[in-house]
Amino acid sequence: MPVHPLLEEVAAGRRGHEEFRQHLRDTGAPMVERTTAGEVAVTFVDEPGSAAVSRLSVAIGPVVGRNTVDVPFTPVAGTPFRALTLRMRSDLRFSYVFTRSGPDGTDTHVPDPFNPPPPFSDYPEARFSGSSVATLPDAAALPWLAEAETLTAPTVASAVLRSAILGNERRIWVSMPPGGSPEGTPLPFVVQLDGTPDHSAPAVRDALVRAGRIRPCAVVLVDQLGPLRYQELRCDPQFSRMLVEELLPWLRDRHPLSHDPADVALAGESFGGLCAAWTALHHPAAFGNAVLQSPSCAYHPDTVYGTGAGDLLRRNPVPTLIADVLAAAPAPVRIFHDAGELEGSVTHSRWLHQVLTDRGYDTVHREFAGGHDYAWWRGLFADALQWCFPPERP
Repeated sequence: MPVHPLLEEVAAGRRGHEEFRQHLRDTGAPMVERTTAGEVAVTFVDEPGSAAVSRLSVAIGPVVGRNTVDVPFTPVAGTPFRALTLRMRSDLRFSYVFTRSGPDGTDTHVPDPFNPPPPFSDYPEARFSGSSVATLPDAAALPWLAEAETLTAPTVASAVLRSAILGNERRIWVSMPPGGSPEGTPLPFVVQLDGTPDHSAPAVRDALVRAGRIRPCAVVLVDQLGPLRYQELRCDPQFSRMLVEELLPWLRDRHPLSHDPADVALAGESFGGLCAAWTALHHPAAFGNAVLQSPSCAYHPDTVYGTGAGDLLRRNPVPTLIADVLAAAPAPVRIFHDAGELEGSVTHSRWLHQVLTDRGYDTVHREFAGGHDYAWWRGLFADALQWCFPPERP
């Protein structure tokens, strides 16, 4: 892969180090050059100091979360910089960090020093938190996320929900829409799993409400209690019961929220998307809408990993969510579903969509040019809200 012309200038002394740093700050990183109609050369630049090696870790690949690119950055002769150039599809958007290996072999993940993490980048899972985001020239726009990033942070009220069903307690954050409840009428609302107080969902909601693209709605953010997440979100009947029998009444006692299931959405990403779908399908009288963002719909507790293809075909059961959709009469639930073209589980997402369509569900399925990645989920959540709560009810 050819060296970027600016790096050649820096290495030859025709451009100063600070001048080059300022160029990256002003024009943005990584540096992108178009090579063909559908491809670009993407050059990442690090200034790792005493770190022995820099590598790139991106939210694209067969493994959920960050995947390390095996090729290390190359030192730029006579400079403190290291660089890596990769040829990529020109329509990608992805989160990434630099993985620096010190002299003692310890790895440290840091954002791109020339591309700070965007707003709403502190995610509940460490594997996604604090990432830089690269948006290549032909990537689909996420205009409502861009608008949300310009708004004043929405007010989010915090309280603790104590669950008798689960025997635990968790933080719940509630954000009301701009202007509150119109004429005191009960509001539609979305319950967002894997919630945090600085989640992007309330700001995206505000942008849409201000533009008249959705009805005013409340956003409820649910804490997942760290490692318990992997138990609660994987088709756990008790956790779903908690949402229906404890969380919803608790919310309605405190806020002017609708009792109509058509006004209630359950949303989640990854295992949260699996939980949102499974819960709504089993409790349609509580949740009339489900938002599935890159749902882990390949999940089954007896899935076999690390075997040959023939063994997988013989031994692996139909995934839990798909099997349950096939086994039951269609539920009155509207389903918004997105997934990345480069996710390892995209075939299962397509399978789920086909099954839902064949069973007569009111559903929409979107695929985006990326992997298992908040860089897309945060913006496509705006499409989900417009699907659930348009200005005129469907």
